Amino acid sequence: MSSTHPDVILNQMRERYLHKKVQDTRSPTGNWLGMTLEEVARGEAMLSMPVRPEMANPYGGIHGGMMATLCDEAIGWAIISLGLEQHYTTVNLNTDFLYTARVGEVIQARSRIVREGKKIINAEVHVYNETGVLLAHTTSNLVVTGMKMSATEVFDAGSRT
Repeated sequence: MSSTHPDVILNQMRERYLHKKVQDTRSPTGNWLGMTLEEVARGEAMLSMPVRPEMANPYGGIHGGMMATLCDEAIGWAIISLGLEQHYTTVNLNTDFLYTARVGEVIQARSRIVREGKKIINAEVHVYNETGVLLAHTTSNLVVTGMKMSATEVFDAGSRT
């Protein structure tokens, strides 16, 4: 199931994004979030993100849709780290919102692939605030699309179709 070069993908991810604000990926939404890739290993990623005013609900906490988007993006990073040769897309995304984050806080999303099947990938994400309080827990299933993906395409923002 994995390509023959998952280490190449991991090295590219680290060289291009580790400890940097993500601004030039194929995901316009992910770029807009303003995440920073803090850690990456095969099947795992940790991203941090400041909660900005435009991400808030009327009460000054992160909007649930923004939290779910962060989780979906974090899963995408964990999947890319596998070095697979095909695209995957989200089938479901189940998020438990356990606590809020206020505007100005930096939150961390830790994603990991639970099971890498032939057609379905199962993943989970835990989101924490700066003091380690668990804010959200997400599980997701993603299905292979059949669309091939090259190693260079993963990082080429101009190759969106």
